[in-house]
Amino acid sequence: MFSKSLSLGGRVLLWAGLSATYVANSYAGDLEFRKVVINADSLYSAAAVFDVDHDGDLDIVGGGLWYEAPSWKRHVVRDVPFIRGMPDGFAAQPYDVNHDGWMDFFEVNWRSASIKWIEHPGESLGEWTAHTIVEPGPTESGRLYDIDGDGNVDLLPNGARWAAWWQMVTKDRPGGGKTTELIRRELPEGLAEHGIAFGDVNGDGRNDIVGRKGWAEAPEDRIQGDWKWHPEFDLGRRVSVPFQVRDVDEDGDNDLIYSDAHGYGLYWQEQVLDGSDRSWVQHEIDTTWSQAHFLLWEDLDQNGRPELIAGKRYMAHGGRDPGAHEPLTIYRYEFDRAAKKWNRWTISRDEGVGFGLDAKAIDIDADGDLDLVTPGRSGLYLLENQLK
Repeated sequence: MFSKSLSLGGRVLLWAGLSATYVANSYAGDLEFRKVVINADSLYSAAAVFDVDHDGDLDIVGGGLWYEAPSWKRHVVRDVPFIRGMPDGFAAQPYDVNHDGWMDFFEVNWRSASIKWIEHPGESLGEWTAHTIVEPGPTESGRLYDIDGDGNVDLLPNGARWAAWWQMVTKDRPGGGKTTELIRRELPEGLAEHGIAFGDVNGDGRNDIVGRKGWAEAPEDRIQGDWKWHPEFDLGRRVSVPFQVRDVDEDGDNDLIYSDAHGYGLYWQEQVLDGSDRSWVQHEIDTTWSQAHFLLWEDLDQNGRPELIAGKRYMAHGGRDPGAHEPLTIYRYEFDRAAKKWNRWTISRDEGVGFGLDAKAIDIDADGDLDLVTPGRSGLYLLENQLK
């Protein structure tokens, strides 16, 4: 059984200058992945991938450290607070907030109940600065989507007891230059639950916001208009963050793909239309493993059909969740429309690689295929796709 200590507060500054470890291969059916140990002792649940030092390579930023490609040498970002034994940082979303040409990132936090932006120090590559934007309450995670349809991304967090999104507007800065203003926009209270998704439910060309108990219909004017609430289903007590709005069966309307984030089970809700009447039919995908807290939808094998990518979160509640002590796994699933079933391939199993809250699918080595960066309380890893 895989285990590790969680009492790691205060040691982040001791790691600068070390490099990553390369270990044995893992396999995923017709795909092979090379496991790269970026930092086996990392406890941060989220990571971002971007070119920190402007050398043309994609680096990894995770919590209090950033890792310089291609050797993955460690550098200090900042001293991240540990609250109730664990660090802040439930999302890491890259965005140049102050428009200075150096990529910053948004951090969404449960323990400090805050949303922050972490400012890149610029050419000095020294310590980064954390700016608290707002403290709305415990927040499960957050994503960047173009919610208002203006061509620029906005911030959609998943609040436990509140529902809102933040419009991001570029403004002129006194004395020259640009900055980003974040403006809170309210959403229906029904979205204040564990689980959120973004996608076009009713096929009107506007992306809606979906929660565990229904969906909020995007108005033509997403800023001033009324987001109509449709309480059409209940996906369960704690749904994955995010879950996916996708046309699974390719029948022309979008369905929902989700999990029990702190229990067993991956599922999809089939959208069924009878004229203007909409209903939902639940189907199982896989109920053999637990704690699929974060879902991706990407084409790893480059066959033109995206797959569902899901992995087990390590010790989300200190081992109190169902199946918490079972092996860590990461799988990919592709729906076979003719057979009406999902085919599953293993990406990683029982190698200590968890999926955390904010994994990334990105071509980090610039070889033409998507790799996986997987942060979590079991460490920070790169699963390098060997397809190309």
